[in-house]
Amino acid sequence: MSSQQTALADYILCLSRSLEQTHFANDRPTYQSYLADAAVILASVIRGAEPSEIQRLASSHDRLIGQTWLLGPEHEALAKAWKTFKSTL
Repeated sequence: MSSQQTALADYILCLSRSLEQTHFANDRPTYQSYLADAAVILASVIRGAEPSEIQRLASSHDRLIGQTWLLGPEHEALAKAWKTFKSTL
């Protein structure tokens, strides 16, 4: 498994934990949207998509993150995990 795959898997697992642990009902649909979007990125990475396609998907995910708001403190761990993945691009 590549470092990019590992970093993305870590981000997805962080999303899953955050969804399970949040005490803010309004955050749950946002986490589900993040998970669905990240799944497409993971599938593309595993299937060997061109780096430009992975970058496009990551930029789209960045926009999703920028257009939503999470209330719970879990978002801090998410931001760190996402930044780690983006450093592999």
